[in-house]
Amino acid sequence: MPTERSKKAVEDLTGAFKDSTLVIAAEYRGLDVQSLQGLRRALRDNGTQFTIAKNTLARIAADNAGHGELKEIIDGPIGFLTTTGDPAAAARALVTYLDDNRLEVKIVGGILAHSVLTDTRVQQLAKLPSREQLIAKMLGGMNGPITGLVMVLSGPVRALAIVLQRHIEKQSEGAAA
Repeated sequence: MPTERSKKAVEDLTGAFKDSTLVIAAEYRGLDVQSLQGLRRALRDNGTQFTIAKNTLARIAADNAGHGELKEIIDGPIGFLTTTGDPAAAARALVTYLDDNRLEVKIVGGILAHSVLTDTRVQQLAKLPSREQLIAKMLGGMNGPITGLVMVLSGPVRALAIVLQRHIEKQSEGAAA
């Protein structure tokens, strides 16, 4: 007979799995309480949560949320990173915190829009530039040809202005002499 506490945990985890754009499963084995709190704090600053749940409850929540593929990677002491924001920023926050603090947390895998991610794919996702950087790069690429066109079109006008200025200077020199 499930307890009220277990039912509440399944409900919370189901909601987190359903609402998340990215779910990353990571083994937290070997982390002390202070390291785990630091990890949660760093992730919370990016709008991301790190939740630890019993495997049985996590499997039930994965089924309830429609992420049956997540059940395959739930084995051992697993914590779940969930985010409703930018998936790349969340993955970057996790990988950066783990690298900066030299924590031996193994990323098992994840789910991004119903696609299963391996630990390698999560690492690649973390290396993606931010959304703002991608937009700036795209706008820069679009701005380059426009700038070139303006320079080409303004060339004849600029050349005419230089010729006229030199002509004026010659006439003023002739009048002064």
